[in-house]
Amino acid sequence: MKRAVKEPPTDEQILRHSNVPILLAAEYIGWSTTTLYRALQDERAPFGFAVRNDKTDSWTYNISPGLLVKYKRGELPTYRLNEVIKLFVEGAQELLDAKMSGISRLLESVGSL
Repeated sequence: MKRAVKEPPTDEQILRHSNVPILLAAEYIGWSTTTLYRALQDERAPFGFAVRNDKTDSWTYNISPGLLVKYKRGELPTYRLNEVIKLFVEGAQELLDAKMSGISRLLESVGSL
């Protein structure tokens, strides 16, 4: 006997929510709920976030329906963590180089007095 394949939720079904439930979001994008929980907790899901309650050691999740639909359609820019770190490091290095160059010029002008 063949098992019925469940169709993923439609964009319209997702957009009916103000906060998409984890199970529905996971079915929509084809992830397991475990993967989705972890991505939200690790701040790696561009369509939502998770907040930990330190007192109860529990998590609350928020998934934006509009951002989730854009993510699935490929319309939401995403970046890998190592790419973001590389961009940050390069930007910080440029800023430090500019500051050091300014300090060097200042010292040279003071030295020539």
